Amino acid sequence: MQNHQSAIPKRMLINTLSNYGKMIIGMGITIFLTRILFLGLSREEYGFWALLWSIFGYSLLLDFGFGTAVQKHTSESVVTQDWDKYNRVVSTVFFNYVAFAFLIVVFAVVLSFNLGRFFGIAPENEAYFAKTIVLFGTGSAIAFPFGFFAEILRGLQKMHTRNIIQICYMLFNFIGMAIMMKLKQGLVGMVFVALGTNILSSLTMMIVVHRLIPTFQLSPANYDRSLLVSVMSFSLYAYLITFTNIIILKTDQLVISVFGSVAMVAVYQISIRLADTYQKFSAQFLDNLGPVAATLFAAGDKSKVNQILLQSNRLMGIISSLLIVPIIVYVKPLLNIWLQLDHPAGMICAMILLASMYVLLFFRSSSVYVLLMANEHRILAFVAIIEALLNLGLSILFMKLMPVIFYTSKIPDIGMIGVALGTFLPNFILAFSFNIPKACRFAGISISQYFRDVVLRTLIVSFISLGFAYFLGRIYYPGRLLIVLLYGALTAVFYLILTYFIGLNGEERRQLSIAIKSRIAPDKLR
Repeated sequence: MQNHQSAIPKRMLINTLSNYGKMIIGMGITIFLTRILFLGLSREEYGFWALLWSIFGYSLLLDFGFGTAVQKHTSESVVTQDWDKYNRVVSTVFFNYVAFAFLIVVFAVVLSFNLGRFFGIAPENEAYFAKTIVLFGTGSAIAFPFGFFAEILRGLQKMHTRNIIQICYMLFNFIGMAIMMKLKQGLVGMVFVALGTNILSSLTMMIVVHRLIPTFQLSPANYDRSLLVSVMSFSLYAYLITFTNIIILKTDQLVISVFGSVAMVAVYQISIRLADTYQKFSAQFLDNLGPVAATLFAAGDKSKVNQILLQSNRLMGIISSLLIVPIIVYVKPLLNIWLQLDHPAGMICAMILLASMYVLLFFRSSSVYVLLMANEHRILAFVAIIEALLNLGLSILFMKLMPVIFYTSKIPDIGMIGVALGTFLPNFILAFSFNIPKACRFAGISISQYFRDVVLRTLIVSFISLGFAYFLGRIYYPGRLLIVLLYGALTAVFYLILTYFIGLNGEERRQLSIAIKSRIAPDKLR
């Protein structure tokens, strides 16, 4: 067990680097694929494609938190080596998933007959969209039971293996989507490509899991009703967190489509995509926290768990701040160049959603990952429910109020700004009223010490870098992609220099210097 724990830092580094490799490749694919789809489809078709992923994102509700529970049990089984019980756990979860998959198909068929009633769709597109949603729902149902193999690999801390598999199928998906656009196969062809590659990716992970765990077995004979109760004592709370995250992340498009139009969803989706890309670029390290925290907690190493919580929070603050500064300053020219998009309400939504994601990454994400695996799932679920209700209520309220309050404004589609505010405000309030105080109590430090040791230096560096990025834009407007990339790189370098001299304390600079020298000239340190 000691050897297992000593190998954790190396595995975290390998997994994080592989996460960034997958993310960079995925971001490149997303940039080109989004352009291909946005310009190759009508606004209503693109909006409906975004809506499909939003609607069937709710299929995660049928997960009931089992995916997170499987990840946790996988990490704990590495410590306990009780693989017989583990096989009963995963078999019980898998065959529950198979039963739930049928509900996805039923939902898709029922929704296909009622599209015109629920969404603002042009009558001539209703039949085509209905066919698309049935195919999408059927494919999602087939993929659903096999999705938890990614969680097993994560629990084994084999994210780099998972990433290699996903990269391969991301490339296949991109090629397939481009071919569908070239052949003008539209949404139906896109469904076959997107869900086909998803299913094949999960099946490949299943083969890898069998090789990593020779005793792994999925069998109806291993289904254990008694284990279902113990698994659900954790998974239901994880489910509530997942449920509320879906409301927070997926409901914006539904609110806009119901109280506005599907065409408006297309513009708002770009703002969400930008914030989501920023989140993915910033959060690759977080993928390690759940299984590492579960392993350490199962081994009874509370001091190490506290250390992981605070250090990961500090690291997330540095990374998320490094990326938010150039993105939020150059968001307008970036969207103009990327998608020829110059929509005032869309630009404002992009900045609000980026700010909301920054708060989530810096002040909430690390503590949630660690506390969830440290059996603090009940309070996390309660807070998540509060946030979801506030998000949904405020989004609907502000969506209706914004056009009334700013009725003289010349900004089109101003209601969508209210939806973005409905996402930001609950996130901001709960970060400072719950997440930070809870993390401090868990780690045994005061809130003032937390801000002094974890937050203050990073915020100082961020504000100075923000001014630097704005100054560059005032000198010469970044109207070309090359200039945006150059300014972004200069801002990042400026930020990293400030972080070294201002953001890090003396001990951190010393440790960083030793780490760099050990990589460059390891013999000199012996």
